[in-house]
Amino acid sequence: MLNLWTFIFLCFLHLSSFNVVLGGVGDSLVSENPFTPKASVIRYWNKEIRREITKTHFLLSKVSPLTAVDSASFSKLAAQNDLASHLPSFCSSAKLFCFPDLSPSLEKHPKDERFAVYSNMNFSNYGTDRLAGVDSFKKYSEDSNIVVDSFHRYSRDSTGHKEQFASYASEGNVVDQNFHSYAASATGGSGNFNNYNREVNNPNLRFSSYGDDSNGHGQTFTQYTENANAGNGQSFSSYGKNGDGVPNDFSSYGKGANVIGSGFSGYGEAANGANDSFTSYGFDSNAPQNTFKSYGDGGNAAVNTFSSYRDQSNVGDDSFQSYAKNSNGEKVDFSNYGQSFNEGTDKFTGYGQGAVGQSIGFKIYGRNSTFKDYAKKEGIVFGRYNNGSSSETAQVKGGSSAVNKWVEPGKFFREKLLKQGTVMPMPDIKDKMPVRSFLPRTIVSKLPFSSSKIGELKRIFHAGDNSTLETVMLDALKECERAPSPGETKRCVGSAEDMID
Repeated sequence: MLNLWTFIFLCFLHLSSFNVVLGGVGDSLVSENPFTPKASVIRYWNKEIRREITKTHFLLSKVSPLTAVDSASFSKLAAQNDLASHLPSFCSSAKLFCFPDLSPSLEKHPKDERFAVYSNMNFSNYGTDRLAGVDSFKKYSEDSNIVVDSFHRYSRDSTGHKEQFASYASEGNVVDQNFHSYAASATGGSGNFNNYNREVNNPNLRFSSYGDDSNGHGQTFTQYTENANAGNGQSFSSYGKNGDGVPNDFSSYGKGANVIGSGFSGYGEAANGANDSFTSYGFDSNAPQNTFKSYGDGGNAAVNTFSSYRDQSNVGDDSFQSYAKNSNGEKVDFSNYGQSFNEGTDKFTGYGQGAVGQSIGFKIYGRNSTFKDYAKKEGIVFGRYNNGSSSETAQVKGGSSAVNKWVEPGKFFREKLLKQGTVMPMPDIKDKMPVRSFLPRTIVSKLPFSSSKIGELKRIFHAGDNSTLETVMLDALKECERAPSPGETKRCVGSAEDMID
């Protein structure tokens, strides 16, 4: 999850026995204008700490860069509850961590397009009613910071139209992408996500009503979010609802990722002839979290295959709730599922409830699984289920080195290594986040920093529902408002003056 320093407010810095290291910075850094936020902070320091104690360079470097005029102007807007209408200029002037605002794209692209070196775009109604053709997103938003893209009603009602996402947003930091009503009612064609979001930090990808009412518009996810780190992961809501003959292939999805979650809610609901394949899904990853809720509910003649799913991973949890409920002739095959070197947990609740003619097979399935209210046992075949030898083999294959493979070399070391002549690998310590600063107390005091007023905060800072920014806000507020642990000294600060206090 994002470090609290990267949070837009910076007011939720968690202080636990915090000590300031003083540097050699004096009053010479104060602007000539005595009404700037920096001048105000130094006067406050002299009053509360004493002038003769040298001021810390770190603290002064985080003081708001706003001019006296801007500080007064934005303070007035905050008092009038009108900061939201001036957010871009406010964030830029105050050096805050803000997400870019995306306005709908009105561009017309009647021919095939190749999008490269693009970033932070809103593709709204793009490709509607397109006949055939290919749109390619290659090396889009690569190695970028705070990637925000929105695909709303993309390829809607298209025929034979193909979309290719290759090396999309790879090595990005804080990636927030929303696919809403993508390829709805499309006929034929396909979407290919290859090497998508590779090695990104904190991905939040949402597929909502993706491919609804489509006919034969298949999707392929290959090497999707490979080696990604933390974040909400991917959310598939009402994906392929009422679709007809829609094949989806998830191959090497989330491979080698660290604490990545995927949620499938209402996926393939009332679909006909759906064909979904999960191969090497969550392979070799650390603590993957996957939830399948009402997956394939009311579907007809669907085929779902889970092969080498979560294989060689470290723990992880999967939950299948009301999976294939009220379906007809659904076939599901779990082969070599959950063979982790450190076993995770799988929970099946109401699986296959009300289904007719189902066929479900578990072959070489891992341990720690719970089947609660599992309907119609006669349609299920368990082959080598909970087999001790296969699980032990997986543990041997993993070995102790597998447990440590997610630890970056040089990040941890022993004290005895700190001696002259020792050569140690150095991890990448480059801060990809932009420079950010505290807000002046005159502005912070007028903002509703409270979880009970999260709706107002979202309005002010243009945070969408289920967005990464909303998650960061909620996590920071939760951390700030929790009670201190026993023996812990804890404060949340909103300004440089609060730091001095």
